[in-house]
Amino acid sequence: MRLVLCLAAALPALAMQEGSFERTLTVSGPVDLDVQTNSGRITVRTGDSSTVRIRGTIRANRDRERDADQHIRAIEARPPIEQTGNTIRVTRIEDEWARRHLSISYEITTPADTRLRSRTGSGGVSVEGIRGAVDASTGSGSVDVARVGGEVHAHTGSGRIALDSIQGRVDAQTGSGSIDARQVAGPSVLHTGSGSLHLDQTAAGPVRAHTGSGVVNIRLPQSGGFEVKAHTGSGRVHMDQPITVQGTFSNHNLHGMVRGGGPLVEVSTGSGSIRIE
Repeated sequence: MRLVLCLAAALPALAMQEGSFERTLTVSGPVDLDVQTNSGRITVRTGDSSTVRIRGTIRANRDRERDADQHIRAIEARPPIEQTGNTIRVTRIEDEWARRHLSISYEITTPADTRLRSRTGSGGVSVEGIRGAVDASTGSGSVDVARVGGEVHAHTGSGRIALDSIQGRVDAQTGSGSIDARQVAGPSVLHTGSGSLHLDQTAAGPVRAHTGSGVVNIRLPQSGGFEVKAHTGSGRVHMDQPITVQGTFSNHNLHGMVRGGGPLVEVSTGSGSIRIE
C-alpha cells in the first residue's frame, strides 16, 4: 500500500516537468525561416501555402526537475517566436537557467516555398519537401534532409548525415559519422573525420569527398566527362568506368579522365577502399 501511495504522490510532480506550446502564423509568399534551440530536435515538413505551424515541446533535465516548473510555464506563456512579414525567427530562450537546464524540440510545418536555417546544440534535425535552400546544423545528432529544391548545407559535430533527392549544391560535414547522399543533382562537398561516404550524383558536377577513416563509394552519371583524382592511405581504388590514366597509377592512387574529362572528382580516405562507378 505504501508503494502505491508514493507513486501516486509522484505523478503530479512528474507531470509538471514537461510543457508545450503551439502557434499558427499567417504568411503570404516565400518564407524565410530561422529556427534555433540550445538542446532539442528540430523537424520541418511542408504544409499549406499560407501558414507556418510551430509546436514546441519543453523538457527539463532530470537533475533539475524540481526547479523547472515556473520556467516551463513562462516559456509556454511567451514562446521565443518572432514574425516580421514572411520572416519568422524561432530564437534561443533568454532565461539563462532555462538555457542550461531545459530542452525545446520543434515540429514545424511550413509552405514548400521556404528558405530554412536551423541550429540545435544537441539533437537531430530532419527536413523534407521544401523548395528553398537548407542550412541545418547540430552539435551532436543526425541530420536528415530529403526532397529539397535548393542547395543544402548540413553539419553535425557527431552523427550521421543522410541526404536524398537534392536539386542544388551539397555541402555536408560531420566530425564523426557516415554521410549518405543519394540523387544529388549539384556539385558536392562531403567530409567526415571518421565514417563511410556514399554519393549518388545524377548530373555532372565537381565532387570533393574525404574521410579520415572509412570506405568511399561514388556513383557518377553515365554521360558526360570527368577528371578523377583518388587516393587512399590504406586500401584500394576501384574504377568501374573507362578511364584514360594520367601519370602513375597504383592500387592507392588514380588520376585520369573519363570520357575526355570535365568537372573534377577528388576523393580520398586515410584508411579504406574507394569505388567510383
